[in-house]
Amino acid sequence: MEELHNHTSNAEKFNSALDKDASIYQQREEKSAKERLAEAHGWEKVEFIGEYYGITILIVVIIAVVAIQFAYGRLTASKIALNVVAVNAAGEADEDYEASWFEDFLEENDYNTSKYEVNINRTLYIDTDESYTTSSTVYSTESLVTVFGSGSVDLFFADDYFETMASLQYAGNLEEYLTEEEIASIDEDRLLYVTIVDEDDPSDEGVTILAGIRLYNDNEWLNTLGWYTEDADVTVGISSTAENKDLALALLKEIVF
Repeated sequence: MEELHNHTSNAEKFNSALDKDASIYQQREEKSAKERLAEAHGWEKVEFIGEYYGITILIVVIIAVVAIQFAYGRLTASKIALNVVAVNAAGEADEDYEASWFEDFLEENDYNTSKYEVNINRTLYIDTDESYTTSSTVYSTESLVTVFGSGSVDLFFADDYFETMASLQYAGNLEEYLTEEEIASIDEDRLLYVTIVDEDDPSDEGVTILAGIRLYNDNEWLNTLGWYTEDADVTVGISSTAENKDLALALLKEIVF
């Protein structure tokens, strides 16, 4: 106990021997980041910013880049001038010719190709063999319902399945688009008329429409595109839900006449 008292007494004597204002007793002054930044110079300032604000700056830069890319994408994204669907297109498409031809077609119809494009869908395949149903057929059938129901088809092509599609009211009446003179100039065997009957009404005699125009396998334009095989009996028509009717009609006339 006496030894502890001696240690305490010695410590007090030692402390009293020093100036209480000596730097060893001065509490280190904590400066704020803002103050330290103001005092830094040159490269020290860069290092300080990187050390204390690096992560924040990185996050801000990432957000800014994403925002700029999104805005740029919205501003430069092409608008759809025409939706074209080719059902059961089993041929080997010449994509270079396809892109070039449709670009020229848009320009001829006063569309700026830097802002507008033709959307072409040739991925839908319907197996016409009714003896069995494949999962891909079910998927494509549902896809047809979706694209036609949403107005995502303006002009469409199909092989011998076209008549079935027309009976399901996918095709519009071409008599509402073409003049009598234009229709009369087309060989009769190329005109596909379909009678649409309301199956829920036994007394319904149906309505007959000009649903499509057969192109056969000697159509140079279609053969060059390569969408269908040479033996395909292809018909073209305007969708009953078409939203870009004028351009769809222009394309149909370009192909048929």
